[in-house]
Amino acid sequence: MRPCAIALAGALALLAAPAPAAASTACHPVFADAAGAPANACAGAARVRIAAAGDVLLHSNLQRRGYAAGFATLWDAARPFMAAADIGYANLETPTAAGRAWAGPVADPGPVFDGRAYTSYPLFNAHPVVLDALAALGVDVVSTANNHALDRGPEGAAATLAALAARGIAATGTIAPGAPRRFVAYTASQLGRIAWVACSFSANGLPDPHRQVLMCFGDRDELLAVVAAESRRPGTAAVIVTPHWGVEYSHSPGPDQRALGAALAAAGAAAVIATHPHVVQPWEWAAGRAGRRVPVFHSTGNFVSGQAGLDRQTAILAWLELCRSAAAPAEGPPGPAPLAVARAGWVPLYMARTATGPALVIPEPGAGGAAGLARDLLARLLPEGDLRARVDCTRPLPPAVALQ
Repeated sequence: MRPCAIALAGALALLAAPAPAAASTACHPVFADAAGAPANACAGAARVRIAAAGDVLLHSNLQRRGYAAGFATLWDAARPFMAAADIGYANLETPTAAGRAWAGPVADPGPVFDGRAYTSYPLFNAHPVVLDALAALGVDVVSTANNHALDRGPEGAAATLAALAARGIAATGTIAPGAPRRFVAYTASQLGRIAWVACSFSANGLPDPHRQVLMCFGDRDELLAVVAAESRRPGTAAVIVTPHWGVEYSHSPGPDQRALGAALAAAGAAAVIATHPHVVQPWEWAAGRAGRRVPVFHSTGNFVSGQAGLDRQTAILAWLELCRSAAAPAEGPPGPAPLAVARAGWVPLYMARTATGPALVIPEPGAGGAAGLARDLLARLLPEGDLRARVDCTRPLPPAVALQ
């Protein structure tokens, strides 16, 4: 776990105690239903907390600012939330194949947006320096399964995986040419190993001769079999599935999304956190194994992108709190019971257009202007019955943040 991750033992007591004088004020998630029962019965007080960001979609304006001023200038507002999590996740929707144009290798110009090696829509590629910035943000695992996975062809997808591995970032959803069809990535936690499985609805019609991308619907049976097998694997405490699916710019999840989300929950997923529509869609609870409840976030929207418009600039950071389940299925693996989601919530995000360039902001309660409109949009999309979390920007952030 990262040094600034939550100290799980006795963490709930932190909220009742005064914050240390050295702590700095920052926005952080606080659950509104502190006294309510968890979504799933927990055996013990220990928790694993996951912060899941949406699409990292590096259009030209974002790359130019990131290379010139550092990518932290784009997403630093999310840092307190990522730092407070034990595991950080994002959907990497941009290949990071060094010195590679669509037609093949070229002289690497370095971290600059040259329009040849490093490009924007419709065929993305970013310099691998962005991965260093994601690691510094607190991202531990990414999905590489999305419709831009093959924007630099089979070798570009392999180069992206190699660049991630070199930086210690786990990756799920794609494989190198000729590699075994093993699409699972792992992150460690004090409650056991977390397995991550990603899939995509498409690769934009680009050739995939080596079947490098796990397809959500085209490989549906394989996907469900992977989730079921991994959920029963000794040593795996939980499976998180991150599909790339849905209709772009639609706030309504389609019946295929809902059906697959339900099937993934039934197969053994502890949570489903999806992307691709580039706008926020509602989330809901699905029925999992042994009576467990499984949150399905149908779309978190963009994390960072150059897309314009209130709906495309508004997003959420999904927040999960996992515990050791008090109800272990009879068919489960020997050893400790699997993990289940005790609480799920979200943090509002807005990709603002500032005087110095695009940058994330956290729309605070009572915010005016575009940030206030973003909060209003989220309130309509995620009505009070689903709004499990709030954001507190009024008190210091302790070294180890606990959710109520």
